Amino acid sequence: MKAVDRTKEKLIRELRQRIDELEKSGNKRQREMEKLLMSENKYKVLIENLPQKIFYKDRNSVYVSCNESYANDLKIKPDEIVGKTDYNFYIRELAEKYRADDKRIMESGETEYIEEKYIQNGQEVFVQTAKTPLKDEKGNTIGILGIFWDITERRQIEEALKESEERYRTIIEFSNDMIWTLDTEGRFLFFNKRSEEITGYKLEDWQGKSFAPLIEKDDLTKVIEVFHKTLGGEPQQYEVSVKKEDGINIILLVNTAPIYSKGKVVGTVSFGQDITEHKKAEEQIKESLNQKLMKSNKQKKLLCYLIEGTRGGKTRALILRHLTEKSYNANQLAKALNMDYKTIRHHLKVLLKKGMITRGQDEYSGLYFIAKNIESDLEEMDIWTPAR
Repeated sequence: MKAVDRTKEKLIRELRQRIDELEKSGNKRQREMEKLLMSENKYKVLIENLPQKIFYKDRNSVYVSCNESYANDLKIKPDEIVGKTDYNFYIRELAEKYRADDKRIMESGETEYIEEKYIQNGQEVFVQTAKTPLKDEKGNTIGILGIFWDITERRQIEEALKESEERYRTIIEFSNDMIWTLDTEGRFLFFNKRSEEITGYKLEDWQGKSFAPLIEKDDLTKVIEVFHKTLGGEPQQYEVSVKKEDGINIILLVNTAPIYSKGKVVGTVSFGQDITEHKKAEEQIKESLNQKLMKSNKQKKLLCYLIEGTRGGKTRALILRHLTEKSYNANQLAKALNMDYKTIRHHLKVLLKKGMITRGQDEYSGLYFIAKNIESDLEEMDIWTPAR
């Protein structure tokens, strides 16, 4: 008998030790989720204060979210876009074009920059849209992220150059875009004031000199190839890292085209936009969405553990099932489940501690509710037939 008692005591000690380890692990997960939530809020503030229009669609081109700037254009609140499609906001021709772009980019897995029409305050404008596929932690495409901004002025400038370079020289000088021209040897003929403002260089110091020293080494081969294609009569679009006069690098999105004289290519003209902040924002938004996805996966794992990986999982599943239907206090749940009040109180404390449920003001008579952050997880999971 003494040997049996010693064995029981040993098993009890091991079980207690295991419970302590699991509780510590649960606390660590909770801290990680809180850290992710703080990071998500930081990026949310960033997104909402950007003037660019930003949206996120799922795999079927159904809107999941957008920022305030885009919502204002659509004359809705940001949360009202959830579940909508382009057909809800644009004429059929534009909506089908947008959705076709989404499908192509998600299938290719490549970021694209698209110049397209857009309706703003009832007026047709042109925008530059950057669309990039979003992937989950396994590399599966789960949707598409879009950022766009008005380029109507730049389009007008391009058309103006076709008609008369001299006539629109003033517009070029005061454009918000960087504009420069090169001869067939890649030497600067001209760049506008905006180019000087952004880079810190002066035209008088670079006129007649090659563009090559301004390009980052890793991008130089690509830019030279683009230059020769343009001289061959093919307009090009590309991104390039450029070194400013102060030594800081910026990222430009460049559209370049051949300049013709009497039917012969005599140089190139380029329009550049500083997209350094756009690129940073794009990476931050993708990181925020990835963290949100990781957070959701951790919540699902914790939920599965509480239901299938611990004693009392069946009872906790029944409690969650009842709370999805309506709110209860502890006494009401004990009666509904025909179980001991203290047992119900114990499981409610566990679920409350792990963030699966929330409670009203009064500890004993207050109502319990399903936590909003796990509502979607409960809908996706079959939690009513746990292993134990």
